[in-house]
Amino acid sequence: MPRFEKTLTFPRPVADVFDFFLQPANLLRVSPPELHLQLVDPPERLQLGSRVTLKGRRWGIPQRITSEVTALEPNVLFVDEQREGPFRKWSHTHRFTSIPEGTQVQDIIDFEAPGGILGLIVSDMFILRDLEKVFAYRAARLRELLG
Repeated sequence: MPRFEKTLTFPRPVADVFDFFLQPANLLRVSPPELHLQLVDPPERLQLGSRVTLKGRRWGIPQRITSEVTALEPNVLFVDEQREGPFRKWSHTHRFTSIPEGTQVQDIIDFEAPGGILGLIVSDMFILRDLEKVFAYRAARLRELLG
């Protein structure tokens, strides 16, 4: 199964950074505008079992994705898994580590590309390149917001 990994460091305490990531509204603040993301009736803060539904547009196709928080350890990690959406599998682990410089955030995404006609166009390598672009934008925005 393909895997995407990205690690960033922020000069903030782990509790502050973890709290930022638990607020679904912040996802919109760090996502590229061309995704046209909208939250559909989100919780104010994520907790174990929370479901978040996003509407957006990617690869020229309107999409609706619902994910569920399937693991959550305060100030350590949380995992969200796609329950409805274009991917056959999508699991995103957010891991937080306190380091002398502040907080290290590691994103690990395990996925299986979409099936059907979309799967003929959207290959694993296509998705990995797309994730690199999305996470480059996200890293720049996170640095602006978290230092």
